[in-house]
Amino acid sequence: MKLAELCDTAPSYIGEIEIGRRFPSLKLIEKIGKVLQVEPYRFFIDETAEHQSEVNEIISLISKLPDQNRLEIIHRISTPQHFTEKQ
Repeated sequence: MKLAELCDTAPSYIGEIEIGRRFPSLKLIEKIGKVLQVEPYRFFIDETAEHQSEVNEIISLISKLPDQNRLEIIHRISTPQHFTEKQ
């Protein structure tokens, strides 16, 4: 409830995000990150992965990027068509 209050959204909406029924906008992801004092890109990284050293290296590299670049990365990994488009 406190997270919802600090993010200016409904507690039920936060609950639905937690159980995977709803997906937050990039703007809300940024608000949640700010409230929790977590860089938003970290929400998209599996920190329990087998290859933890590679994950840590990626986190380190991303954290050094300017804000706009980090936001672009978040946008790209949260947009499903980027995974299905042929390069």
